[in-house]
Amino acid sequence: MHRNNKNNQNMRIYRPGMLQVGNYADYINKTVVVSNQTDKPAKKRRFSLVWLVVFLAIVGSIGYLFRGDVKSITNQSIVNRPIANVNSALLSKPQTTVCNGNTNPKQIIVILSLQHLWACNYNLVAYSSNVVTGYTGNPADVTPTGTYHIYTKETNVTLTGNDGVTSWHDPVSYWMPFLFNQYGAYGFHDATWRTPNQFGNISTSSPNASHGCVEAPLNTAKWLYDWTQVGTPITIQAT
Repeated sequence: MHRNNKNNQNMRIYRPGMLQVGNYADYINKTVVVSNQTDKPAKKRRFSLVWLVVFLAIVGSIGYLFRGDVKSITNQSIVNRPIANVNSALLSKPQTTVCNGNTNPKQIIVILSLQHLWACNYNLVAYSSNVVTGYTGNPADVTPTGTYHIYTKETNVTLTGNDGVTSWHDPVSYWMPFLFNQYGAYGFHDATWRTPNQFGNISTSSPNASHGCVEAPLNTAKWLYDWTQVGTPITIQAT
């Protein structure tokens, strides 16, 4: 009987979790003799239990930290947060220019009210400049609106004429006429007798405006001469 009891005690298996609720001192004071077949599975189960506890602790900690991060966004809502922080310039539509919609590889547009011209390469602005256009106080000096074409190109010529009020004799470096009517020829040319700040700043109602031609700074006239060709379309608009 005693031997059987001893054998029974020696074959006792401590299952996972038993040491947490049993008499741990009793376990230490006893010599537990188990076979290799029973010892290894017990250790394996205890090892699995430890890793299970560690895994659950880690998962719980991550969940707590995640919830804490969300709650730490004080008085803010991801749904209600405005999009105003996005650079509005990146979302804005492309700026509209007078060349938008142009289908010609080369096109010159002049707007009289703005005293400005644009050279368009299809719908892109290739060049722009302030200009001086005709005086509206005299019919012969009005820059005519409409669509025309450059019909010749010349350099180093002298423009002469008479509008019934005054006459002129002006040497120019670049001359690109686009219209000839009962009053004479109208075209683009440089006007070196003007100061730079006059271009774009002389009203068409001023007697100091042109005699009907589109006058440009020397560098603009040169650029237009090099860029245009005979047949380049010209559009002159009031506004």
